[in-house]
Order: sequence, then structure tokens, then C-alpha cells
Amino acid sequence: MSSHNATTAAAVGAGGGASHGAAGGAPGGAHGPSLEDMLTAKVTIEINAFIYCVIGLIVLLRVPHLVGFLKSNSGRPFLQVFRSGEPSSASEPKNLNQGPKLRKGASFDSTDKGSGPYGAGETVVLDSIHLDAYSTAKCPPHVPSAPGFLDPLRRLLQTRVLPGYSAMQVAVLMNYTYVILYGAFRWSNPFTDGARAGMIAVSQMPLIFALAQKSSILGSILGYGYETLNYIHRYAGRLAVTAANVHAIFYIYKWSQAGTIRQQLQHPKFAWGLAFLIAMDILFFFSLEFWRRKAYNIFFWSHTIGIMVLFPAGCMHMPAARPYMFACAILYGLDRIVRAVKSSIATATITHLPRMDMAYVEVPNIRSGWRAGQHVRLRVFSSAMGAFGWAETHPFTIASASGANDGLVLFCKKAGDWTGKLVELAKELDSRGVEGQGTVKVWIEGPFGGPSRMVFSSFSAAVLVVGGSGITFGLSMMEELLVKDHKHESRLKYIELVWVVPDPVSVTPLVPLFTSLIQQSHYCILRISIHYTKALTEKVPVYERVEAEPCTSITIAHPNLTLSPGRPRFKNIMNNAIGNAMGLGTAKEALGVSGVVVGVCGPLSLGEQVVRSVGEIESATKSRVGGIEIHEETFGW
Repeated sequence: MSSHNATTAAAVGAGGGASHGAAGGAPGGAHGPSLEDMLTAKVTIEINAFIYCVIGLIVLLRVPHLVGFLKSNSGRPFLQVFRSGEPSSASEPKNLNQGPKLRKGASFDSTDKGSGPYGAGETVVLDSIHLDAYSTAKCPPHVPSAPGFLDPLRRLLQTRVLPGYSAMQVAVLMNYTYVILYGAFRWSNPFTDGARAGMIAVSQMPLIFALAQKSSILGSILGYGYETLNYIHRYAGRLAVTAANVHAIFYIYKWSQAGTIRQQLQHPKFAWGLAFLIAMDILFFFSLEFWRRKAYNIFFWSHTIGIMVLFPAGCMHMPAARPYMFACAILYGLDRIVRAVKSSIATATITHLPRMDMAYVEVPNIRSGWRAGQHVRLRVFSSAMGAFGWAETHPFTIASASGANDGLVLFCKKAGDWTGKLVELAKELDSRGVEGQGTVKVWIEGPFGGPSRMVFSSFSAAVLVVGGSGITFGLSMMEELLVKDHKHESRLKYIELVWVVPDPVSVTPLVPLFTSLIQQSHYCILRISIHYTKALTEKVPVYERVEAEPCTSITIAHPNLTLSPGRPRFKNIMNNAIGNAMGLGTAKEALGVSGVVVGVCGPLSLGEQVVRSVGEIESATKSRVGGIEIHEETFGW
């Protein structure tokens, strides 16, 4: 960043706030922009140039990762759009209360290989069906997100220093703060120059809008989902609101001291400035966690109305702000257009799952166009959802793989008023529908988010850790990875799903589906371990205790499907996955070792436990297995 000579600096120090042209005095300064205005424009350009240069550098550093992503079958296209199709004869809705039969010819054997997740050194290995010839031609290339020699640094940056924030995230926010403070104080005295803070606030608006997009263009360029970057959006927005209030307080105090505040606010320029400030404060206040969790519609509509006010208010208040406001309007418009293109109105089948207290939503005519781990926003057109229920949209992770005969599947857990009405609607449709099924029109918007450029099938082993309703992430990921395994498009030798639930009774409806998925595994081993955290209050008839099992694990209809009390021991689970990733004697031995990927979807505490357990693994072990990478999605935002 450039510097001025001593004469200019002295002039600024002596004349700070003496003249602000159209910014602080009467509207429409007659003598053109003041020195302070020119320096403010210069500093604003400098800090924005620095921020976007850093973004460009990150993009360049991630080019190899982008190339590897594009070479995989997951990398095309960037813009996923739902595609319709008639369901095949095999696409009858899943009956979650009826289990499939075991596949003929498959046998199972327990061998001691490494440290098993239950402390007994158990790893379930399939028979010779896994030793068939495996074509490696279609396997995706594995490109680590960072070079191996940076693993110690990455390990340090992944350390949690605050609840929900890693050292990397804190470092990003702190450095962003330093850049903004540089812009606020460079050649400026905040006690005599009130215009600087306002211009800093406006100049950050395009970045804030870019980070808020659901169909994030900036996220696609950087290779991160919008949820991953949302913490920067929130923080940058709060800094901008703070700067806008500092700007306003300066002039309100100045005019109050002079007794001219009423006359000043009668000028359209300053009236628009007040409208801009109120809109910014409304956006901040109704974006607090209380509103997002307890009254989402208030958060949604306050944001929509506030944004509509920001655009004209910013342009009319300060001509220098117009380029930034135009950029915001373009970004907002593009996001809305993309979201409209990615939306579909379809007929959904809704079934009630009593034990899970969920609505099982199945859209058979939307059968492809998403990646495992992505989510949609659901709108239900039914009078049962309330007078304005049709206007509400709620996010749900897709629970099925793209291309599945069942189509797009959602598990909607009862968690609030709207989801409660949806569950009641499912009960009503069950009671009057044909064979317990009912249909309703829905608006599906998406897909959004997901693992972005992380290609799970390019790793040697995958561990999926989910909590509660996060099972939807695990289901779609398992189904997609098994499809790729059958098509010779996966390097995975071992997959383990770890599901943490409060009550094991809720697991019952999914047992047939889990068993079916395990039987579909062909060239890789699939294991599902369920852990419940509350004591049993009733007998669960589908469970059978494993003989000679010292830690009271229970097998559920299949040796690779187990139930255990208490919380999982993640370090042992990771060691087991590492051992299987480096294990020999499988059809994928020629593929070598390409790392372990960990996918986490659940409460914040669950994600922190997994990250901490991965961090405790020795660097030498990580290096031998090809590295360990984490994709994390936590409830709440």
C-alpha cells in the first residue's frame, strides 16, 4: 500500500474534518471533493485491492485442487440443476419397516487388524467377492487440499480455539479486522473525520453480499461451500454495521451540538442516509441467533426488506457509494436468478415415520442433479401448513444419491411449528391415502452447499460421523459412494458410518435400509455402528446380542451393523479406518493409499470431538496414510 509524503500527512492532520464536501456539511459541496474525501477514496481502493488480491492468491494456490476436481465425475457441472424423469418400475417408495434378505453367496469373517472401534481389535472383512479384478481407469485422481509438508501447519490451524472456530478461522477474522482498522485510521482522525467510517462500511458491502449467496460464485471460485464461508459474512457484516453507526453518531453529535439536526435531516441526502442506517441496524438485529433459531421468518423477511432499502438509500445518500451498491444489486440479482433456475415444482409423497417422529418426503420425478451432502430448501403448498405456511422455506439435507430410483428423499424432523405441521400433514395423508401414502405439491429450491471440491471417492477410506438428523448426510453419502464403487469410480477400500443418537428405538425404521446398503457394498467394506447415549427404557426386538462380545455391542440383522451404548471412541475409529486404508489383499491394492476423509454432520460439540481426535493422530501416521481431511457441517449457523 502506498504512502504520502510528510507535507500531505501534515495537511491531513491539520485539516482533518475541516471540509467534507457533500459528505458532512450542506448537500452538494460547491468546491468539489476535499482532501479528506480524496484520501478516503484512495484508502478504500487500497484495502479492497488488498482483500481481493488475497482472494486471488488463494484461488491460484487451489488450482491443482480444482484440476483434480474437474477430472473427477463430481466436477461437472458446477451449476447442478435438478433433472426430472419418470421413475422405473423398481422405484417404489421404501418400506422402512420391512428388511431385505441377505445376499446369497456373501459370507463374513472377523479378523484382528489394527485397533477396532470397540476396543476388541475387530475389523469386518468380506470374502473373495472383494478380490475380483477392479478397473482403475475411471477412478478419480486424488489431489490433497494442501501439500503434505504443510500438514503440521494445517494441524495447528485446525485446532479449536473458540467454540465453533478453529485457529484458521480466528486468524482470518483477525487479519480482516486489521485491514479494516488500517482503512479507518490511515490519514484520518476519527474524532474529526466522520466520512471515513461510512465509506469503509459501504466499500465492504459487495464482499458481504458475495459471501451471503446460496449459489455462491465466490465460493465456487475459492472451492468452498457458502456454509463454510458464512462466518466471514456474519463478521464482515457486523464490522460494516459498526462502521455505519460510528459514521452516523459523528454527524448526529455534531449537528446536535450545533442545534441543526432537524434542519440537516430534512435534506434528502441525509434522510436517505438515516434510512440506510436503519436498514443496516435491522439487518444486524434480526440476524442474531435468537431470531434465526426461534423466528426464522422474521429473520428472512427483515433481510429481504432491509436489502431492498439499502440499494436506493446508499445510492441517494452518497454518490461515491453507487458503484458498490450497483455491484451489490448485480450479485443479489444473479443469486436470485440462479436460485429460480435451480427451483422445481413437483409432486411429493409424504409418509409419517412414528418412531422417528419425522415426515418422509419423496419426490420420485426429481432423480438427478445433486451431489451427496447437499441440501435443498422446501416449500409445501398445502392449507394444512397454515395461512402463510406456503410462503415459508426450510432447509433439509438430501438423504438419497443422485440417480437413485426413489428420487429425491428428505427426512423432515419435527423441530418447530412449521416442521410440526408437516409431520401432522404426513399423519393426515397416511390416514386417508392409498396404502398409507399421500401426495402434495412442493417447491424444491437447490441444491446448495455440500462438500464442494472435496471428492470422497478419491480417498482410500471414509469415516462418516453423524448425529441425530444428520443421518441424512450419511445416507446420501453412503449411497453415492456405493454407486461409484460398483461403477469402478471409487478408490475407497473402507467406509464406516458412525451414528450417534439419544434413543436407539428411533433407529428401528432404518435398519432394513442400513442392511440393504451393507449388502450393496462390492469392492469396499461398509460398516455401520450406531451409538445411543440414553439408557434403554423398553425392549427393542430387532436387536440380537453378539456372543462373546465383552463390551455389550449388539448386532442388528447383520455382522457389519452394530449398536453400542455410550459415545463412540473416535480415535479408535480413526485408527481402524487408517488400518483398512493401508490394508492389503483387496481388489484396490493397485490404487495405493490416498488418504482418509472424515465427513461430520451434527451438533457443534460432535464436530469438535471429531476434529480433536483427528488432531491427536501422529503426523507420521497421517503421512503414511496420505493425509486426513475433514468436511464438517454443524447444526445451526
